[in-house]
Amino acid sequence: MAQRSPLAVVASVVRRGCCLLGAVLALHLCWAWTGHGDSSPLYLWSSWALIEIILLTAAALVALRCVLVPSQRTAWALIAVVAACNGAGYVVWDRLLSSGNPLPAFSLADAFWLPPLPLLGVAVWLLSRPLVGGVGAVRVWDAVVAGTLGAAMTALLLGRGVLTWTGGSPLDAIVTLGYPALTMVLVGMIGSIAALAGWRLDASWQLLAATVLVFAVANGLVSRLLAAGAEGVERVDQLAGVIGLLLAAAAWQRSRRMADRPLDLWSLLAPLLCAAAAVIVLLVGSATDQPPAAAVLASISVLAALTRVGFGVRALLDAGEQHRLAITDELTGLYNRRGFLRGVEESLASDTRSTHAILLLDLDRFKEVNDGLGHQVGDQLLAALAPRLSGVLGADDLLARLGGDEFAVLTANRAVEQLAERLLVAVRTPLPVGGIAVPTDVSIGIVVETDTPAGRTVGERTLELLRCADTAMYRAKTERRGWVRYDSLGPDRQRDSLERASELRALLTGAASLGLAAPNGTLELHYQALVATDVTAPPRVEALVRWRHPVHGMITPDQFLGLAERTGLTPFLTRRVLGIALDRVRDWRGAGFPVEVSVNLAASDLFHPTLVDEILDGLATRGLPPSALTVEITEQVAIGDLDTGRDVLAVLRRAGVGVAIDDFGTGYSALSYLQRLPATELKLDRSLTAKLDDPAAAAIARACIDLAHTLGLEVVAEGVETAEQAQALVAAGADRLQGWLFGKPRSGGPVPPSTTFPLIPAL
Repeated sequence: MAQRSPLAVVASVVRRGCCLLGAVLALHLCWAWTGHGDSSPLYLWSSWALIEIILLTAAALVALRCVLVPSQRTAWALIAVVAACNGAGYVVWDRLLSSGNPLPAFSLADAFWLPPLPLLGVAVWLLSRPLVGGVGAVRVWDAVVAGTLGAAMTALLLGRGVLTWTGGSPLDAIVTLGYPALTMVLVGMIGSIAALAGWRLDASWQLLAATVLVFAVANGLVSRLLAAGAEGVERVDQLAGVIGLLLAAAAWQRSRRMADRPLDLWSLLAPLLCAAAAVIVLLVGSATDQPPAAAVLASISVLAALTRVGFGVRALLDAGEQHRLAITDELTGLYNRRGFLRGVEESLASDTRSTHAILLLDLDRFKEVNDGLGHQVGDQLLAALAPRLSGVLGADDLLARLGGDEFAVLTANRAVEQLAERLLVAVRTPLPVGGIAVPTDVSIGIVVETDTPAGRTVGERTLELLRCADTAMYRAKTERRGWVRYDSLGPDRQRDSLERASELRALLTGAASLGLAAPNGTLELHYQALVATDVTAPPRVEALVRWRHPVHGMITPDQFLGLAERTGLTPFLTRRVLGIALDRVRDWRGAGFPVEVSVNLAASDLFHPTLVDEILDGLATRGLPPSALTVEITEQVAIGDLDTGRDVLAVLRRAGVGVAIDDFGTGYSALSYLQRLPATELKLDRSLTAKLDDPAAAAIARACIDLAHTLGLEVVAEGVETAEQAQALVAAGADRLQGWLFGKPRSGGPVPPSTTFPLIPAL
């Protein structure tokens, strides 16, 4: 736990001390206000002894704050003087009463009690200066409204009897009118400061405001009691202890800067409520013959409130205009980028039942228009294009100009491709600008909400949709196709390669690598039969990896194998595939099916120093013979680094693992490397087996099969999809056939795919 500073410790002790003194004072007030002050358990040498102690203690605590905290030291020093003077006044008053002499209207105690009122006003003014900064005219009128209302209500509370001078010495006038007048000023100041602060006061100012209100209540009640010649002044004077505690607590609160705030509902209602209160003061004053000061101050408050309402309406209109300008494109009158993003966010958040789409339009060769005809003509072209685009859209569609020659459309129209076609027609129709029919063209990128991952915040989804639309638009511009829809697993995946690589890395090296559930999906192996033409040959299947993604569904190898190779993840992927495939073969063999499996290796696998050991250890730990596995490499991989590949494959071959040359016929098809590689099998690519009805193609296929047999290699023909192909390949001497004629790859179950020759249809 972080250690608190010494100042924070002192502040905490002071606040707790104030709470303790407050509890003591509350107990004493309960006795005093019930008429039993002399029998209070806290009665000391007089009825005011506890009040004197609290006020002088408060003065010491505020003075301590001045010593330890340098900020606003002058203001708090004045407040310390306020508490000390009040405490000293009660000490003097106590002594005057104990002397038994008659007391004048203005006693020596008043010389201590009266100065704290203007001193507190000066202190409040000093404290408010650094706190209230950057306020506008609206806040100033709020201050006038609140200040005059506070003074009017104080005058109403005091009454005509208090605020009317009936004669006497000047000192009597000070006592009669000075306290009420200064109290009215203090209440008005606090109301003004609250208005300037946007009606949001921090803890320190709340305590100061409470102090002023207690001052007002106490002075008002005392003045009314004295004017009426009634008793009970001593009970009201006990509130001075509350004032001392509030001042001490306020001194040790953290203050904050109260800057001007945007207008909100409370800021608009506050002056109206003040005006209503001022009207009530006028009505009460006229009905009860209250002092003219209350009526005058209330009238000023009403007039100020009306002026404030006018400023408020003006501010609202200005704010509305500023908001409109902030989200509007000046040239076309459409939404700008900020307005469009806000509209997309609102649509995604409010309308969850519709599927939204964004179309991003970028004019082609617009720079030529600006350079050839001038920027003024270019601006006229954009301004003329905006209504034409709007005419194509529906009433609920949102059109915006994002900047330059780029426009965007938000729509919930399901026929988004047809909408793109209509936009193309609208843009490609020449626009007459400056007497010239300017030909225009556009590239449009489309993204539908379902094309991007879900489960993000509205703001993140908005930016993702716009990014994907931008990706598709640039592809449309590159391919000159007019419009293109975003495809996260197709050509647009290059933009997503970093994210996809991160997901693949987590899949191969994270929780999923341990067989646990992972948020990035799972790897699955699908198996396709290599059907033997010899019924005595052992059954064999090829393991083909798939990525079951939680968002994009089943991802085929061509969509992530290249990414794994580029990011150095291929060894992890190969290790996972080998482990899953060998586990499945072990299970099949344990169930009585002597199946062999073929697994593909990548170029980087041949350079991995532990490849051979991992393969042989994987076979041994599962109790499988080396002949249960055949590794496949493409001919491009085989001849890429012939010496390295030959050494690795030779070790595997000597151990009894089969080696197949995959996709033979797609690369250089150099015959010399077949003699140098320790291969056991040659797999003819579908390009050599697809057109066997052509005599030339059939002759090439037969020649390859004969060559492989001469070299002692088995031949697997890939891409067999018809019975005629199968018959021709069997006649040519192929040893195994592979293709959709015998079934698509399927996930491994308890029974392996059928791999016997009699299952070949029509044979």
